[in-house]
Amino acid sequence: MKMVEVEKKKITKAGLKNAFKLYKYIKPFRKEYLIGVLFLLGSSLGNLAFPKLLGEMVNSATSLTPRKMNDVALLLGLVLILNAVFSYFRVVLFNNVTEKALAYLRRDTYNHLIRLPLKFFEQHRVGELNSRISADITLLQETMTTTLAELIRQIIIIIGGITLLAITSIKLTLFMLVILPPTMIFARTFGRYIRKISKEVQHEVGKSNTVVEETLQGIQSVKAYTNEFFEMNRYRKQTETIAQMGMRSGKYRGAFASFLSIRHL
Repeated sequence: MKMVEVEKKKITKAGLKNAFKLYKYIKPFRKEYLIGVLFLLGSSLGNLAFPKLLGEMVNSATSLTPRKMNDVALLLGLVLILNAVFSYFRVVLFNNVTEKALAYLRRDTYNHLIRLPLKFFEQHRVGELNSRISADITLLQETMTTTLAELIRQIIIIIGGITLLAITSIKLTLFMLVILPPTMIFARTFGRYIRKISKEVQHEVGKSNTVVEETLQGIQSVKAYTNEFFEMNRYRKQTETIAQMGMRSGKYRGAFASFLSIRHL
């Protein structure tokens, strides 16, 4: 696990193989993880059933008997309750597996880091390494608990949605499938740019932690030469840089969210 800054590479077979190595930490808890996937499947199917049942309840107000309307309403309430239960256990199980897996990952990362040669530590600041261990592993936590779950859920919803749409209208389904590829290409390009900005922000955060580490470790020299204001100004500039980059990232994220909202119209 070589902790150096690298340029973003294209997705390759070797790269995917290295990425899937992370999931060896999930393997000891695969039963719990698979149960979480089942709950994820249930909540996704509930999300697909909800609009259909809601539409039937609205239509039943004019075309069906009150008894039928009550049956649809009860079924809708049951789906909502089951969806809430499935969502709860899905989140809890994914979170438990992730926390256990990351505990092993933190241990292995630290064990690997402490065995590296002294030359490595001469080339990297302690503050930067500490930031990368804490921040990068936290990013993996979000990936395992949120991103991966959302990926599976969205795949299920897309397949189920297209199937239901095809049953309703073939022409509308074909139209949706035509506009889907350019939408995905645009979203992928925009997403890669947002990730690039996030990576730059993380790099600047690492540099700010380096400033803190240098100042506190050399606090006697700072006090001896009355460099407090110099160090304060240096850290202020670094935090302002982080804030500016973060706000720029927020603008692009907002634009991306607006694009996703327009896409659903």
